[in-house]
Amino acid sequence: MSNSPTYKRRTSHETREAVLAAARRLFFTKGFDETTLMDLGLETGLSARGVILHFETKADIIATLLIRDYSARKAPMVDRPQGSTHAQRILDFYFWMAREDTATFIAFPALWSVSARWSIGVEAEMNAALRRMREPVRQELTRGIADGEFRGVDIQHADELIWQSYQHALRAVSVTGGTPALAVPQVFKTLEALTA
Repeated sequence: MSNSPTYKRRTSHETREAVLAAARRLFFTKGFDETTLMDLGLETGLSARGVILHFETKADIIATLLIRDYSARKAPMVDRPQGSTHAQRILDFYFWMAREDTATFIAFPALWSVSARWSIGVEAEMNAALRRMREPVRQELTRGIADGEFRGVDIQHADELIWQSYQHALRAVSVTGGTPALAVPQVFKTLEALTA
């Protein structure tokens, strides 16, 4: 009788989940750039090549984790006093977003350095998750235009403009230091530019 341990074979899904769990842990403790495919393999019992069989690139691993994070976020419906503006509700959304981003496991500079390396399929998934998450902003823009608060602009373009202003401000905050909440004033400036 052999004393060697027997291992249950993992399904492809279980292996992907093991890689994602190891990546979340290692990216947070060691950093994205410092974590190698070999590290991920050692954590999961795979070779570096075995990791790549389940994810095209290390960038796709982090994108998958971010997609899950964004997909799990549910923007709260903030009850505002009568007379509150649509711009205030959009700012509420971005303050909520900043709180959620504070808890994210990845440093912002690493995110932007890898986003250009995501595969096309992952990029499409990321864009879909971001669109779903930002739906409350598009609803407020639609109502704000109907109420005359915002100029008649293309809703998708305005939503993207606001999102990009937040993202650019996050980049600056990640370099100068601070929290994601410091990016929200840039959203305010963008909303001012959209005001009728």
